[in-house]
Amino acid sequence: MLATGVRSQPFRDVDFVPDGRAPPPSFFERMVARFFGERNTRYEPLQLLRDTPRAVAATRDNFVYVGQGGYFFSPYENPSMTQRLFNYFVQYMEGSLFDWQLGDLMPSCTAGDIRFSYQVQDPSTVSFLGEVRTHPSRSSVLEMTPRSTMIHDRRESIGFVHAGSHSAQNMIIAEDNASRNRALIFRAVLLLWSIPAARLLGVALGREVGDSSISTQVMATAGMFGSVLGGMWLVIWGTDVGSRDSILLFVMGGYFGFMAWRLSVRRGRGRWWNAVWCTIGRWASVPPEWRVEDSYVPASVDGVESKRL
Repeated sequence: MLATGVRSQPFRDVDFVPDGRAPPPSFFERMVARFFGERNTRYEPLQLLRDTPRAVAATRDNFVYVGQGGYFFSPYENPSMTQRLFNYFVQYMEGSLFDWQLGDLMPSCTAGDIRFSYQVQDPSTVSFLGEVRTHPSRSSVLEMTPRSTMIHDRRESIGFVHAGSHSAQNMIIAEDNASRNRALIFRAVLLLWSIPAARLLGVALGREVGDSSISTQVMATAGMFGSVLGGMWLVIWGTDVGSRDSILLFVMGGYFGFMAWRLSVRRGRGRWWNAVWCTIGRWASVPPEWRVEDSYVPASVDGVESKRL
């Protein structure tokens, strides 16, 4: 079983049909294939499922092969009278008890039914980078397992499976490029997240970052981004790999955050959690009665307690 699948090889559905011959497409399927391309399906002989009625899944869980795209189906057992009344009560409470549609007259899956199908990756040629060894109990069987090696004083497992014929160097280069792209995407998402996160943190600390200068907003965003990313590097890699870069990024993020806190516009004092909620509420355009800001509550005059607006 491959943990990450075969790189550069798409999955395709498995359908069991008589003699493994693809059935002629219907008019609707031909129209769909004309605009979206043909369905990439692997057809297997239906005779391979001759022992399915005696399988454990069939005898214990009532699974049967129903076709319709290679699906196996297990109906939900008939509920008791108490369960049926409870279901009717829940449907009545949500207003769907008398909500009938045309689709309700057609047989389909209901709540509790289980339906699943298979997908496979079946390239004609694969390239494997790892360790090949003899099976411990069967000498005629070879096992392909990730190779354990030392990388930067840490023991790591290396195991790649790529579709097609590739050299070990090209496989490592492809994995390195994919890892770099994932890291860049994550950092871009983290940078976008840092913009509202820095503003919310400023509101919690009594500062209004959004009303401050552009340079202060940039420092606040950079501080949040650097602190979170540097902290994640320290948690993942520790102090063994690139500790100087991780610590420097974390410290610089904290410095930028502190400078942004000092230079940002001060906000009236209040409950930090209420201030954060009111800021999120304004962004989400929730009704005003859902958020009562402390700045809207006037102070008491002549000993008379004021009421919230």
